[in-house]
Formats: sequence, C-alpha cells, structure tokens
Amino acid sequence: MSICYDLRFAELALWYRMNGAHVLTYPSAFTVDTGLAHWETLLRARAVETQCYVVAAAQTGKHNDKRSSYGHAMVVDPWGAVVAQCSETIDVCFAEISLNYLDEVRKLQPVFEHRRSDLYSLVVVQRNEIGNKAYMFGSHSIPSQHVFYRSTYTFCFVNRSPVLPGHVLVCPIRNVKRLTELSHTETSDLFITAKRIQTMLEDYYKATSSTVCVQDGPEAGQTVSHVHVHILPRKKNDFGSDPDNVYRELAEHDKAGKKRFRNKEEMQNEANVYRCLLVNGEDE
Repeated sequence: MSICYDLRFAELALWYRMNGAHVLTYPSAFTVDTGLAHWETLLRARAVETQCYVVAAAQTGKHNDKRSSYGHAMVVDPWGAVVAQCSETIDVCFAEISLNYLDEVRKLQPVFEHRRSDLYSLVVVQRNEIGNKAYMFGSHSIPSQHVFYRSTYTFCFVNRSPVLPGHVLVCPIRNVKRLTELSHTETSDLFITAKRIQTMLEDYYKATSSTVCVQDGPEAGQTVSHVHVHILPRKKNDFGSDPDNVYRELAEHDKAGKKRFRNKEEMQNEANVYRCLLVNGEDE
C-alpha cells in the first residue's frame, strides 16, 4: 500500500511489482486542481506500467475555504481501463479482481522480461529472511546460523579465521567466480549491502576506518572460487606502523596450520550479535 503523493513516483510501484505485487492501493486526498489534471492519468499509468490492478480510495468534499478534495475514487485494471469509479460525492464503487485476467495481460505483453537490466535497473536493497538452509560459498557449506544478513542477491557471514575482530565476508548468493560475471543488479546489491555492513561494524567496534577489498581471482589471492568482499574494521596501529600489513595477513589467514579456526558456537554467537544490531538499526 502507498498513499496519495506516492502515486507520482513510478519507481515505487515498479518495486512493488518486482516483489510480486498484483494489486496496488493508493488511498488519497488530491485537491480539486491536481485531481482534475493528474488523478486518472497517474492511476492508469501506474496500472499499465506495472500490469497490476490499482485501487484508489479518495477523499472528497470541502474542508475549508482554501481546501477541497477531488474524490473520484476508482479501480483500474492491468490493461489501464477504469473498471469502477465514484463521482465527487460520497459514494461506494465495486470491482472484481481477476488474477486470471492479470496473468493474461502479463503473458500478452511480457514487458518485465523485456527490460534491459544491462542498461538500467531499479535497485532496492532490503533485508530478507535468512532461513534455515545452508548457503554455498564456492564448494563450502555455510550454516545459516553463521549468516547474519541476507538481501535478495547477497548474504553476509562471519569468518572462521578473522584477521581482526569484525572481519566478515559479503558474498553474492549466486555462485560466481569473478566480479565481472555479476549482473549490474547483483553488483549494486553486493556493494550497497557491503556499505550497510561496514557502517554497522564501524559503529559496533568504534572504528573510524575499514579495509574493504575483493581478491578477484587466484593471482589476486582468492582461495575460494566465489566472489566475496572482505570487510575489516580498522584502528590505529592494528598492524603496527604499516596499515597495509593487513594484506599479508589476508593472504595467510585461512591457510590450514597458520591460524586456528573458530568453533561453531563462537561463530554463531557473533552472527547473532550482528543480526540484532542490524534489526535494531532498521527500527531506529
């Protein structure tokens, strides 16, 4: 559900459609002037571009000498036809919502299959449920208990052998070896997620800097053939006088015999802390 002024923003309606919407609702209070000029046009446009039903309740009547609402509540079908409408008086209208008809329209003109995501995209990164199934990181299975964030295309998990406290990995869900193999949408999702995780970690560890890096290919130090972003909160002198010593540590940190691998309980506890921080951050 959106309201009133939201009707003017096509991206919001498209985002709803991309997330599985069939019906968009816009309870509104357009003025008489803006209603006469834009109301029906905008409602029909949102219906046509999303191929959804649009249901728009509308306030009507004179509120004071300076304000009157337009009314004309209406229902628009996925083809853009107005199938029910009220007048400017107090009224009720009814319409049948046919998901079979909606499917027919989408099959007749599969415009969302024809969108050129390689040229343009609508990127909205939101937190998804992590679930209980393991995630694949190359050939390694990552228990869901070690995952602390998931978006549509990305998941984040704690490190079994961190170089520094807070050293985590951000990884595309699709098993892709090289950064250049990601779609534009996956790339945007990956790095927007990385920024969100970096902010959370810096706040939690009281850090003012971070190392954010991708070892893209074996010659760059990649040991797991799956694109991933390392995020490490940094503090002054954490690697002596040369902050770049971190890269030597990154090259060796996951080698057997070089460092201990943490137990599952320790990793799960850390993931739980980050989960809570991210959820609480969204609520603020």
